[in-house]
Amino acid sequence: MNVLPRTSEASATATRRRSALGGTAGNEALTLMMAGVLTLLLLAEGVTVLNVGGLLTPHMFIGLVLIPPLGVKVGSTGYRMVRYYAGAGAYREKGPPALPLRLIAPVLVAATIGIFASGVALLAVGHRSDLLMTVHKGSFIVWGALFAVHFLSYLPRLLAALAGGVRATRRETVPGSSLRAMLVAASLGAGVALALLLLPVITGWHGEHLG
Repeated sequence: MNVLPRTSEASATATRRRSALGGTAGNEALTLMMAGVLTLLLLAEGVTVLNVGGLLTPHMFIGLVLIPPLGVKVGSTGYRMVRYYAGAGAYREKGPPALPLRLIAPVLVAATIGIFASGVALLAVGHRSDLLMTVHKGSFIVWGALFAVHFLSYLPRLLAALAGGVRATRRETVPGSSLRAMLVAASLGAGVALALLLLPVITGWHGEHLG
């Protein structure tokens, strides 16, 4: 007799929790916030790519800083995808990304994993590995081509979100803004902590192979 009321109550609680976090709008806000952070970090990483031999330590350091924010970004977009294909009303109403972006997304994620997994593996093994370097460079080539399409497709939305940032800070139009800000800060903090923790390994690898 009490099964239905308890189920309804649990469903209502889950709905209230999602509403407190902003629902689909909150998910989109988090995704755009992380996109802005990642754009800045990737630009810095791109500078090091132009002269990896002379900027290997910054290249590896920034690469490690990127890992937690990337995890949050993949998590937010992955959550949207799961909710959409699970038939959640709000996400179905909002609709999926454009078909070309959905098609390249799995390959883009795989290439991203290939870049960072091979980079971390190079640090872990402590010596230059031709196989790992091939995976690292090959993943980067694939990632670069697909990321250019992905970035240019979402650039207008990102610029619009940044342009409205000042107005958004004056009024919390989407619930959960404080939690999202803390999550972004925590991911950056975790990335910096990881890079600092492994800095001796980075400089040791750098010294062994370039000095």
